[in-house]
Amino acid sequence: MRSSEIKGILVCLIVLVLALYPSTAFASALPIRHGSDVGGNSNAVNWNLYGPTALFPDGQISTNQEVICPGQDVAAAAGDNTNSGGCSSGTYLWVYQFTSTKTNVVFTVSDLQGFTFNENSGSPDSSTVGVIECDTSGSNTTGLCTTLAASGAAASFPAITFTHSGQLVSFHIPSVPAYPAGTGKQGKGLTVFVETHQSAPIPVSIPKVN
Repeated sequence: MRSSEIKGILVCLIVLVLALYPSTAFASALPIRHGSDVGGNSNAVNWNLYGPTALFPDGQISTNQEVICPGQDVAAAAGDNTNSGGCSSGTYLWVYQFTSTKTNVVFTVSDLQGFTFNENSGSPDSSTVGVIECDTSGSNTTGLCTTLAASGAAASFPAITFTHSGQLVSFHIPSVPAYPAGTGKQGKGLTVFVETHQSAPIPVSIPKVN
């Protein structure tokens, strides 16, 4: 084979790699929200509906849960007695934080009333699945979030992938890194979220965690 032909093949391969790279990088990105996306410590009464609270451990996975009104519309705080106990809009952010010594963890949330799968790393606030990173500003130390070992290093999150069907979504995690503890109620561990949009704010449909 002539050198000119070899060079031509190499050029084609380089062009192909460059063309594929953006889509590959985007596909591996995670929707990352931050604690302050829902509010801060000063107005927690408007967004923190319930928690953090510990769920029953299974021996190898320890899980905490927090229920958030991402629209800052906790009904009781707004004087909405009709929907007291819920979020006036019916939009709920289910936040789970866990540690685990397992590898190839599958964390499943089911019975998700009003769930539509949307993995959108380009617009995390509109994504219905993803992870939550702690703010370096410390404006929100009330909500569960993941404190990364290196500030702002999103690559510290594992390569999470998702599967979903109807009212069920599963997070597939190669391993859970040993993240440092956060401040206040931020907790320690990998923090994921699922967002639902109920047709009626109450009664609140509580998902199941496996």
